[in-house]
Amino acid sequence: MTGSSPYAGRRLGDTRARTLTGASIVAVVRGDSVVASPRPDETLRAGDVLVVIGTHEGIAGVQSIITG
Repeated sequence: MTGSSPYAGRRLGDTRARTLTGASIVAVVRGDSVVASPRPDETLRAGDVLVVIGTHEGIAGVQSIITG
């Protein structure tokens, strides 16, 4: 996730990714650490890598949401 993402510094739940796409963000990779099963109140940061499961369309939808 880049610093230009509209969700950098915001909570994961603000993305409404699962509701809008059916895909789930199952982990956030942050540097050398992993936040497995992140809660909706997890704050996303620039540089985070999101691990998403779902259909091809759902994953593309999450990417579109995150990138703005």
